[in-house]
Amino acid sequence: MEQLKARLNELGYKEIKELDETSFIAGGNSVYVYTKKIEDSIELSPDLVTEINYEAMELSPFPAYAWITNGVSNVYLNVEDMKSISEIPQSVKIDKMFTKKREYTKKDLWSARMYSELQRRFNDIHEQIYASGDNVNNSNDAIDEFCKLIFMEEFRLNNRDYILKEGNLAGKKYSEIFDYNNLEKSEDKKQSIEAIREAFKEIKNHEDYIAVNDEGEKITIFSKDDYLKLQNPNIYETVMKALQDLGNIEDNGVERPATLLDLTGDVLGRVFDVLLRGKYENKGGMGIYLTPRQVTEAAVEMVMHDLTDKGAAKIIATDPKTGIPTLRILDPCSGSAGFLIKALEEIKNYMLYELSGNKEQHKALFDKMLDHCFVGADRSSGMVLKARLNMALHGALKAPIFQTLNSLNTPSLKAETFDAIITNPPFKKGGVTQKDKDGKQLIELYSSDIDEDGSSRMRPDGLSLGSKPNSKGKWSQVNSIDPAVLFIDRCLQLLKPGGLMMMVVPDGILSNSGDQYVREYIMGKKNSVTGEFEGGKALLKAVVSLPQETFKLSGAGAKTSLLYIKKKEHVGEKQGPVFMAVADEVGFEVKNNAEVHLGDDRNDLLKIVEAYKKGMPENL
Repeated sequence: MEQLKARLNELGYKEIKELDETSFIAGGNSVYVYTKKIEDSIELSPDLVTEINYEAMELSPFPAYAWITNGVSNVYLNVEDMKSISEIPQSVKIDKMFTKKREYTKKDLWSARMYSELQRRFNDIHEQIYASGDNVNNSNDAIDEFCKLIFMEEFRLNNRDYILKEGNLAGKKYSEIFDYNNLEKSEDKKQSIEAIREAFKEIKNHEDYIAVNDEGEKITIFSKDDYLKLQNPNIYETVMKALQDLGNIEDNGVERPATLLDLTGDVLGRVFDVLLRGKYENKGGMGIYLTPRQVTEAAVEMVMHDLTDKGAAKIIATDPKTGIPTLRILDPCSGSAGFLIKALEEIKNYMLYELSGNKEQHKALFDKMLDHCFVGADRSSGMVLKARLNMALHGALKAPIFQTLNSLNTPSLKAETFDAIITNPPFKKGGVTQKDKDGKQLIELYSSDIDEDGSSRMRPDGLSLGSKPNSKGKWSQVNSIDPAVLFIDRCLQLLKPGGLMMMVVPDGILSNSGDQYVREYIMGKKNSVTGEFEGGKALLKAVVSLPQETFKLSGAGAKTSLLYIKKKEHVGEKQGPVFMAVADEVGFEVKNNAEVHLGDDRNDLLKIVEAYKKGMPENL
């Protein structure tokens, strides 16, 4: 502890307030750092870090930063924003006194304390469902069944007076059917469980949770055939008690039973995200995996920086006829909606706490954004379920995230309608080939912008990368193609002029001589005389090389990078300096088929993002 105090003293935090034998607050220039030393053997996992961040929020004086260490690994946090930073800044270099963006209420503090408790409950529930063998075959099945029960509790809280209309339950109050106290008192628990299962069939696709895609099609969270697989009354009792028995909370001076609706600050969503990342089993061969948190956060923060860098106009724009927000952010391979959740959190923080002006108007606009602005698609119905529920737990009940056989050709995503696309598309061995019917159709579709004379029309909404130019520049269809190449073309098609695309891509696309035509398609050919890039559909903004370790857990062996481009607003738009960076480490390593977290001082992406935000040197 003395070494930690000495280091903070060097940084200008000379005032020390002891809290206990493992923690203290250090202050300097009215800015405070909460410092916590945990046991050497304990890993600095994201869930533990979040728990300690909430712990810091309860302290007085309120700490601007937190430093968590196990003696080997370190995590540095901006407490208010709940974000990792690359290091604790010197107090003398902070240009203004730290002030909180908002005052924390008793409800906020209760929510912060509930984070670790809910995390423990959710983990225990998953383990019990998984171990029960009650019609679940694996960890993912257990997550899916738990998702259904979380949905039922959220529905109960938001529809307390809902009267069931179908079958034997017609006329009965839903909130009494899905009630732990009533289940505990029931003399026939099996009958009570059957009533809950029947109730699920009726409410699973309630209109409050129906989204609408660009085709005007209604999107439900659950399929027509979805049902509650669990039958064991003991499991239902455990789950319902965990979700409904949250103790008491003080509300306007009156103590009352707390509910999940009392949680603030996306606590429930964060707990759910921890569950997904900790328990989700990757399925080999399907290209399904969860993008590491460190990559997700870096990608979104770079994009959000650019969306807000020149003011709020794009963020707060609305359709003059409908009043619907026009900002649209897409992940066409959404998985559990990690990128979309992070984007939602960033925009929420910006709208409610950073943007000046009428806070009530900003809040009303953000509420509308939740239903319209965050769009996703995935071929896995299980991932769509998790994504929809994840978004719902963050307030976006009607987020338009839908299942599709292939985002590369679905008509439910319209050309030139998105401001930003952030995605990690699947890497398929063997790629897309003409040998199978679907592959042939895709290659033909992605050659639709090739003229009869073999030239690419380069229309902003055209598709050409199903073809390849020969040495004379004549384009013709390929026999096979990396789907990542097609996703680049597809995203360029979907972006509005000036739209931003951040994508995880195999490094080969960026360096192989055989893929030079792809790079030229993106940013044009360099004029040897003027040094300017001519032609091309986009401007290259940044490339961040990721270490081999990044997607090792998913079974992906390809070296990858973050490719960041901007679709041209007009043909003559000029290529500027490109931000290039190499991340040697991203804060974790994979051992025994699990991520071992190494701390923020081993996550190069933090410094890279901070450097990107500072901007390119003017002499470049």
